[in-house]
Amino acid sequence: MHNTFGKLGAALAAGTMIAGLALPAVAQDFAGKTLVVGTWGGDIERLLREHVAGPLEAKTGAKVEFLLGGSGDRMSKMYAEQSAPTMDVTFQNIYEAPQALADGLVVAPDAALVPNAADIWDGMNNGCYAMSLVGLGIAYNKSMFATPPEWADLWKAEYKGKIAFAQYPGSEGDGILAVAARLAGKDEHDADAAFGKLAELGAPKLTYTGLDEVFALMDAGEVAAAPMISGYVLAGLKDWPSIGFSFPTSPGPVLVRDMVCQVANSPNPELAQMFIDLAIGVENQTAYANELYFGPTNSKVALSEQASADTIDKPEEVESLLQLDWPYLIAQRADWTTRWNKEILGQ
Repeated sequence: MHNTFGKLGAALAAGTMIAGLALPAVAQDFAGKTLVVGTWGGDIERLLREHVAGPLEAKTGAKVEFLLGGSGDRMSKMYAEQSAPTMDVTFQNIYEAPQALADGLVVAPDAALVPNAADIWDGMNNGCYAMSLVGLGIAYNKSMFATPPEWADLWKAEYKGKIAFAQYPGSEGDGILAVAARLAGKDEHDADAAFGKLAELGAPKLTYTGLDEVFALMDAGEVAAAPMISGYVLAGLKDWPSIGFSFPTSPGPVLVRDMVCQVANSPNPELAQMFIDLAIGVENQTAYANELYFGPTNSKVALSEQASADTIDKPEEVESLLQLDWPYLIAQRADWTTRWNKEILGQ
C-alpha cells in the first residue's frame, strides 16, 4: 500500500441466465410486477439502471422503480413500514446493515438464494450483501503539502483553521473522530480523547455539503485539506488538478462499505434476490470500479491495472484499513452531535 492513492487510492449470459443468475424461463412470469429499490442518485443510479435494472426488466417483464435519497431516510422508511414494506431492495452503509438485520428489517445474506454471494470476500456480508469498498482518506491542496499528508500532518500549526469537514452526523465525522482518538493514544470508545484532539485543529474553515463547494475553496488555498471518502473524491478530481488524495498509513484509512439488502417481507422477494445477484455480479461491480472508483467485493472481478491501482480490490488491502466499532459509534451519535456542534463548530 502506498501513502498516495496508488494501490488503495477512490455479462450477460444467454437464454435464461444473466451474469450467472438463474432467471425464470418464462419472462412473463413477472409481467406487471414493480420492484422498488431504494438507493442513492447520480452515477450510482445510472449504473444500476444500465447493468442491473435494464437486464432484469428485459428478462423478467417486471419494472424497476428507484426511490432516491439518503440511507438514513431508507432506514426510517423500513422501520415505519415494517409490517407492510413497500421497498423490496435497499442500499445501506456499513453500520446500518447489521442493525437492520438485528431489528428484522432485512433478510440475512444467503448464497442459496443469491448465488453471487458465494463469491464475496469472506467476512464482508455483515447484515446484508457487501456491495462496494471505499475508505476515508485526505483530499488536499498539493501546493500546501510537500508530500501526501499523513493524518498527523493535519495538526501542524500552519493548517490550523484550514481544515474542512463534512456535515455531522456522518461516516466522515465518525471516521476523523476515531482517527483523532488514535492520535491521542486511545480509540473511538474514548469520546473525550477524540473530541479533545479534533478540537485542536481549530474551527473548520468549511462544513461542506457537496464536493464542488469544498474543492473550490481547496483549489483557492483557503482550505488545506479535508477528510473524504475515496470513491467520490477520485471520481471528482479529474476536474481539479491542483487537488490530490492520500490514504494515510498511521493509522490507516477508515474502511467504509456499502451494502445491498433484501427488505424483509417485501412484495417481490424473488425479484429482489435477482436484482441483488446482478448488483454484486462481475459486470456491475466492474463498472462501479471503472467509473466510480468503488472497490469490488466480488472476488471474481478482474480489474485493469489502472482500475486496480485506484480502488480497494484485494482482501489484504481491506485488512490494512482501520475498521471501527460502528455499532458503538451509532449508539453515540445523538450525544456526539451535540458535542460536535459545541466543541468542533463552536455553536
